[in-house]
Amino acid sequence: MEGKKVSESAVILAQVMTPQDANPAGNVHGGVIMKLIDEAAGVAAHKHARCNAATASIGRLDFHEAVRVGDLLSLRSCLQFVGTSSMDVGVRVEAEDLLTGEVRHVASAHLTYVALDAC
Repeated sequence: MEGKKVSESAVILAQVMTPQDANPAGNVHGGVIMKLIDEAAGVAAHKHARCNAATASIGRLDFHEAVRVGDLLSLRSCLQFVGTSSMDVGVRVEAEDLLTGEVRHVASAHLTYVALDAC
């Protein structure tokens, strides 16, 4: 198999956070962010392997700041290590206040995926 550049599997997902994503205080639930992290990392793993991949573990997930309703959440995922069938994926999560343009690093995660099919 020929090697790939990290940039070939990198993914950026973006989504505006809405009231349905948040608690009564207006902060986005951590579980909503976790789901988006898993989606972004899963797409990068699938894109790299060119076959189905499943989450094997979440090695680390750190929340740095709260995300508010109305923020544009951007999730940047890329492969950090590739084995025979497993892949380590890093995700950086940023929130942008669309009114002020302020961008904050709100979370970071490290996940492991395994390829499911013969690739």
